[in-house]
Amino acid sequence: MSDPTKQTPNLATAIKELRRHLLEKGNRFERGSHYKGQTKTLSGVAQTVKLYEGMGYQKFLEVGNPPVYAMLARGHREMHIFQPQDPKIRAWLEDEKVALNDPPVRAYLLQTAGLSESDLPTASKPQHFHLSEVDDVFILTSGDTD
Repeated sequence: MSDPTKQTPNLATAIKELRRHLLEKGNRFERGSHYKGQTKTLSGVAQTVKLYEGMGYQKFLEVGNPPVYAMLARGHREMHIFQPQDPKIRAWLEDEKVALNDPPVRAYLLQTAGLSESDLPTASKPQHFHLSEVDDVFILTSGDTD
């Protein structure tokens, strides 16, 4: 596992831009299911990417060696597959009592990416991102808001 505090400039820039995109004003996050110990199919980002590529998703970005993050898409649906490296973010994602849209969570995500609310645009078409966890892999899929 890589240390998030010792990221290369390119990785840090990629994380900043991804967070800028995901945290656009108007986007929302909701939790989905957690599937612990039921499958080993999704034991890592690379295996998960291969699975979804087989279902017609196109991989646009993969970060890390071994990969800890990947972005795929099929049609208008985005998919972010990741294994969080920041222990605080991982704890929030694993704790169903933590509301992912709460201001302290958002503020921390912005701060760790070197962003502020004023850096973020309003989403032209707000999305709901649905978060699921399978063993140690998190999958964030997009959908339009109502």
